[in-house]
Order: sequence, then structure tokens, then C-alpha cells
Amino acid sequence: MAQGHLHVAMMEAAKPIDKDTVYFKNPCLELYTDEKNKTKVSVFRDVQRPVWNETFDFDVWPNNENLHINVHENNEGKKGDLIGSAQISLDDVIKNGHFENWIKLTGFPGDDNQGDVHIRMTYEQKNQ
Repeated sequence: MAQGHLHVAMMEAAKPIDKDTVYFKNPCLELYTDEKNKTKVSVFRDVQRPVWNETFDFDVWPNNENLHINVHENNEGKKGDLIGSAQISLDDVIKNGHFENWIKLTGFPGDDNQGDVHIRMTYEQKNQ
């Protein structure tokens, strides 16, 4: 049985991911707490500041330690190159019941900042 329920709101992104331009290049977000349950967020075409305001729900199991965020370029509906990624520990949101922050996306070694995403999370413990 799941230990709780995680509600995730992906709000927006800031700071261009593509260093050569002033816009995000067709970003598609992928969220998951485990490899078997991935969720994708809408794609935007060449915008300076994508605003998603989309919410997602995940059951949290004892072996789930992080929320994973991957940002890929979307190539005509197919997953493209990885632009950046982040992992957020679920410890704080489980302990406090909520979490909100801007999270830095990292890329390949040497590409330490590929942009930021604004995320809100709430956690509800399931009754045993």
C-alpha cells in the first residue's frame, strides 16, 4: 500500500535553456517518482518563459526518494535531446506537507545551469 499521495504543480520556467538564443527550445517536461510511472507536460514552441500551470498526482511508496524532472526537446512528438534535469528529495515535502521553490536544471558536466523550473508540491499521508 502506498504511504501517501504527492500532488505536483509545474508552474513555469525561467532563464533560457538554449544559451545561444533568448527562448526555450520546444521544452517538454517529464516527471516521475519511479521509472514505471512517467508523466509528460505540454510542449511550447520557442517561448521565452513557458507557463505550464499543470498538476500531477503520484502515489508515494516507501522506495520513492525523489521526484525526477527531465526536460527534453520535443521533435515533432518524439522525445528529443535531454536539455536538463533535476532531482528533488521527497524528504522535506513528506516532513512538512508542502514544498515550493525554483529548481535549477543541470545538463552535461560543464553545463551547470540549463534554466530553472518553478514547482509546488503537497503531500498527504495515507491512513494505515
